[in-house]
Amino acid sequence: MGRSSTSVDVAVIGAGPYGLSLAAHLRARGVEHRIFGEPMGPWKHNMPSGMLLKSYPWATCLSDPASEFTVKSFCTERALPYHDALTPLTLERFIEYAEAFRMRYVPAVESKVLTALEAAGDGLRASFDDGETVNARRVVIAVGLHPFKHLPQDVAHFPAELCSHSGDYGPLDPLDGKDVIVVGSGSSATDLAALLHERGISVSLVARAQQLRFANRPRNRTSIERVVAPLSGIGPGWALSACAKYPQLIQLLPEERRIQLANPKALGPLGGAFVKDRVVGKVPMWLGTTIQGIEIRNGKVQLNVVNAGRPALQTDHVIFATGYKTDLSRLGFLNQTLLRRIRQVEGAPQLSSHYETSVPGLHFIGPAAANSFGPVCRFVYGTYHPARALAQYLSSILVRARPALQVRPFDRTVLP
Repeated sequence: MGRSSTSVDVAVIGAGPYGLSLAAHLRARGVEHRIFGEPMGPWKHNMPSGMLLKSYPWATCLSDPASEFTVKSFCTERALPYHDALTPLTLERFIEYAEAFRMRYVPAVESKVLTALEAAGDGLRASFDDGETVNARRVVIAVGLHPFKHLPQDVAHFPAELCSHSGDYGPLDPLDGKDVIVVGSGSSATDLAALLHERGISVSLVARAQQLRFANRPRNRTSIERVVAPLSGIGPGWALSACAKYPQLIQLLPEERRIQLANPKALGPLGGAFVKDRVVGKVPMWLGTTIQGIEIRNGKVQLNVVNAGRPALQTDHVIFATGYKTDLSRLGFLNQTLLRRIRQVEGAPQLSSHYETSVPGLHFIGPAAANSFGPVCRFVYGTYHPARALAQYLSSILVRARPALQVRPFDRTVLP
């Protein structure tokens, strides 16, 4: 396929909640841009069917310019059941909502893969898998969590048929008929354990925690409770409420304090409120158990453990629900020269108040921004600030910003 070269003011890399939200605001402000990536790709392919989102439905909305197209309005439009807190949001329903958002606000997503990003003159050059190169004055990376799956160091090179990460699953078919151990105590671990058990797969859970923690089931709270621990889009309490509402203030704090806030103990590991009854008493658990080593014996995985009542556990397959850790070196499209120019804090980019790295014109939004803007960046709820603030900033500095485009009326947003 022949190579072609084009130019654009802003290239958005990633079409998940953060990329789609930013593109919606750029479009409304008339900023010339292109957005690349499969819409909601990791949500469609790397999360298992039937999963319940841990966040409240009211806090799981993408950001549109008028703040009108919420999960609630989407469900109302289609006569679907909805409650701000008492009805959990399924993965499938959220993907449907995000697709309706895309159709309304971001109709021109290009499903191509970024293969290389490098500095070029006063901007950046992005190369894609179809041979096209795009010269952009600004590039915004919104790739989400999936590139940053964290596995124990001694597991990373084991065969995929024996060991995997919880972020590797959409369909669970490859695990049918196998004995499976899930390692972890957070929502990914408990969600997978519940789904595997309900599928009839022999599954057990291993965790260092002495007991599993689950979010409280939603209920009507008293006035005193709301004052003592106000509810926010990322959890209860005054500290989390401040982090959720004012990420721009978090960015002004000293680096050490920002990093502490980026990973608050209150956020996890914590199972979802509606998963507890599907796991406790149904899935065998080895709690308070430390894995000291892992090896392959006779085609099975052996976990050498402490405090499980026996020295080793054997199984056909181990799923490590061991979370995600931002590490820019794992973004294979970043040119090495460009990567070395990005100032980092524990593997994450150090960002300005405009989400800009030390490389002029290169921005990061979403989970990779958590060390600079706080824990809200790890949630869909966090789309609001970067979408608005960055779109406003980019429209103010790019001289070729065009008149705002008219968005279709809200009542015409209907899926086929």
